[in-house]
Amino acid sequence: MGAHEPPTRRSFYLSLAASTLRFAIIVALVVGGIVVINQAFPSAPSGGTAPIAEGPTVTESPSPSPSPSESPAALPSPTVLGVRIAVFNGAGVSGLAGDTTAQLEEKYGYVAVQDPADAPSPVPVTTIYYRKNKDKIEAEFLANDFFKKLDDVRIAKLQAGADVDPNVQLAIYLGTDYAALKG
Repeated sequence: MGAHEPPTRRSFYLSLAASTLRFAIIVALVVGGIVVINQAFPSAPSGGTAPIAEGPTVTESPSPSPSPSESPAALPSPTVLGVRIAVFNGAGVSGLAGDTTAQLEEKYGYVAVQDPADAPSPVPVTTIYYRKNKDKIEAEFLANDFFKKLDDVRIAKLQAGADVDPNVQLAIYLGTDYAALKG
């Protein structure tokens, strides 16, 4: 008893398996960390750096400071510039979709992916459809800023199979409520 015995092949293989397992776990954790970091911080599209969207320019006015009753104008969310839209006239008012598309392009820098068109059926309440979950914030912004005078603007996810260009992020269906407001 108490005498040290020489190492056996079994203990050697056990030691080798344990160190190999430890190494495999460390490699898996490092790879997992890299994947998580890449998902958290997406890289720029190929071709270099991501384009930087410039916000609206602010100029000082020579007029006196605004009174407390005035509210500052709402600024577009940071990703509004370049959002791809399609506008559909569900109110039956000639030129409504075209005029609205022009206003959205001018005011927010939206990009009309397809020409303004008539909706397949009448739309009683203006509805903004978003394609991906990340576009929902843009739909909400548009409803709360551009369509703020309407009592109710619906926001819904664009269903697969909808007859809308696949590049469209927001499909805006103008309703009779909007036509009455523009009246």
